[in-house]
Amino acid sequence: MKDNKRDAIYRDAILFKSFFKKKNEVTEEEINYFEKHPDEIDEVTAPINIHKLFLAVGIGVGVLLVAISKIIAHSGFLLVVSSVLREILIDIVFEIGVALIGAGVTAYMLGILLNVQQENAQQWKRMIRMKIGVLNSPKS
Repeated sequence: MKDNKRDAIYRDAILFKSFFKKKNEVTEEEINYFEKHPDEIDEVTAPINIHKLFLAVGIGVGVLLVAISKIIAHSGFLLVVSSVLREILIDIVFEIGVALIGAGVTAYMLGILLNVQQENAQQWKRMIRMKIGVLNSPKS
């Protein structure tokens, strides 16, 4: 179990680095990993952990914006600006923060559901291949 978790973290790190590649080149690190795990080549997509990271950042920014709007509302920070403009600014910052939080939570829940569905589909394809005798088909 510990090796599986370590492999998953290592795979996530390889895929995270691939997000920021300028060219579509294969590194030695990727070759070494996929030599040991050739069944995962067809499954290369952005794993849920990377999605969680981006969603957590979005939710964090949303919480920060909501907090900033409350600080502005309850402090004398923008007293120089007219009260109407101040209220508009507070409302905009607050609403953007709430929208980021809501979008992040929704995307997180949909990502979990999609990941479960993809895992079920992979298991289903493996079972079908075993039943019909095609174990290592390149297509799927």
